[in-house]
Amino acid sequence: MAGDSWQSAGLTNFYCELRSVDCGLLRRTPLDANWILFIATFALSLGLTPLFRQIALRSNFLDSPAGQLKKHTAPVPYLGGLAIYFSFLMGILGVLILAQPADAPRVLAILAGGTVVALMGLADDLFSLSPAVKFFFEILAAVLLILFGVQLEFLPSHPFLAWVLTVLWVVGVTNAVNLIDIMDGLAGGVSVIACLGFVLVPFLGAQSYVHLTAAALGGGVLGFLPYNYQPARIYMGDSGALFLGFVLAGIAMGHGYTQVNIVALCAPLLILGVPLYDTALVMTLRFLKGRSMFRGSNDHLALRLRALGLSVKQVTGLLWSLSILLAACAGFLVRLSEKRALVFMMAFSCLALFFTLAVSNIRIDEGKQVKESPFRIFLDKSTSPKKRTKKR
Repeated sequence: MAGDSWQSAGLTNFYCELRSVDCGLLRRTPLDANWILFIATFALSLGLTPLFRQIALRSNFLDSPAGQLKKHTAPVPYLGGLAIYFSFLMGILGVLILAQPADAPRVLAILAGGTVVALMGLADDLFSLSPAVKFFFEILAAVLLILFGVQLEFLPSHPFLAWVLTVLWVVGVTNAVNLIDIMDGLAGGVSVIACLGFVLVPFLGAQSYVHLTAAALGGGVLGFLPYNYQPARIYMGDSGALFLGFVLAGIAMGHGYTQVNIVALCAPLLILGVPLYDTALVMTLRFLKGRSMFRGSNDHLALRLRALGLSVKQVTGLLWSLSILLAACAGFLVRLSEKRALVFMMAFSCLALFFTLAVSNIRIDEGKQVKESPFRIFLDKSTSPKKRTKKR
């Protein structure tokens, strides 16, 4: 019995030591729970997207070619965003029921806020909501995050300022992702890369909900992407694009970026660099030209690249590659010393400035900015419905 006891204790110690050695490595293996969740939501979305496409076709919920921004040749169904949302919902609920993660309240906060934003986006797809109404619900969703502790935490001595900046961050990222949803596969591909960036780049001090929600969202968008890549057979609509932006904004606030240097606060700006840059570029140029910031025109980065003669697939591939490069730069930034990180960001800012000067000088046919369509409750099924052009 003594020998058995010694053997049992020895095996226990060996197991504990093995776990302590391999714990960090396990998180990077394909069998990690996060990757299982990623595969599960991918499979769900891959199956749900054609289902919602059929629902959109039968209900005549289509995006018809219209104006200077809607240049597709035939009506395309909406509701792809709901496929992403429901795959995310089922994946997250499954984890909460089976695994009961420690960060469950934060996960629920992102799910609840994302639900508010997804429903508001669906209403916008149907009824063309005003910017004020959309901002109200986006702020409401941001407040839900704050109530459950999902917020910017680099100003602990100024909580009110941290709350204000959190709301601005959430609203800004939510709309930034929506603004790049102007080309087949663009917003979806950039979002998948951002999710993988938050999962794969091992930031120090990341909260556990970050990898969980990023894996669930990334898988859901990746399952939708084959149907949305050119030529798109379904669009995600505002319900999908706004939902993606909101969840990504929440994920970005859960990482500990400044364990090595304070400059690493810029890391989430790099991971989400493509949508944030496009938004800053468009809004700045429209302001300087005295144009409305809430009406669509051909001044987006992707459309400027198209004006150079690049195809849709070439532009999409180029911006996907840029997203991957920016995510790699974020992983590099968080590991540098303070001085090297500062030099790195200064050099990066100079490159961004030269890039901005180059793309802003690309000649484009801006034409007239797109006006709002009238408010409507029911789709006109007697003719091809003309959904409003999204405010960009």
